[in-house]
Amino acid sequence: MGQDFTTTVKGAFDMKADRGSLKVSLAQTGTSSDAAVPLDEIFHGSTVYFRMPEEMNGDTGWRSTPRDEAEVHAMLRAPLNDPEFVLRQVSMAHSVTAAGEEKVNGVPARHYTGKLNHKPLLLRMVKERREKAEEPMVKMGDGLPATADVWVTRDGLITRILLVCDFGSAKVSSTMNLTDLGKAVTVASPPQGAQAVPAASVDGPLVG
Repeated sequence: MGQDFTTTVKGAFDMKADRGSLKVSLAQTGTSSDAAVPLDEIFHGSTVYFRMPEEMNGDTGWRSTPRDEAEVHAMLRAPLNDPEFVLRQVSMAHSVTAAGEEKVNGVPARHYTGKLNHKPLLLRMVKERREKAEEPMVKMGDGLPATADVWVTRDGLITRILLVCDFGSAKVSSTMNLTDLGKAVTVASPPQGAQAVPAASVDGPLVG
């Protein structure tokens, strides 16, 4: 509708332990950060806890939902902003070629670029949206305007991922930076008394 929006996700994540704390904000591109809509998330094993610390109706309580049942509602959005989902998407890239070496996040990294087909783009997307988009995407084949770029350190660790899908009239991009790799992180404990909700009821731009 002629407007651009940016979703920003920051936090600490222990991939091995499947635990993490994330702060999410959504704002129209170019507006003040004060206008951003916030969301807090805590990943703990197979459960994700989330809350909106600023709710119009005053309900700022925590909710919980199964991590693996959460669905995608928009292109290149991870369900519940799950960083492991982005890693899964980029692993599905094809026709990958080397694109040189450059410094990323302060460290030398090898740059690789590839293409995305409909499978990673529609991964875990809600049924009605997936069914609407799948057939035309399959017909486009290698002409699908979707790319994946990944930067890998000399130690073999991913430090940045860039996914882009550009249809001209609508463009979506997702960048994930992985910094302070290998350092211990502090993750908040699961909140007590969080209301369990079905994953199918979790929708909206803040949760993917």
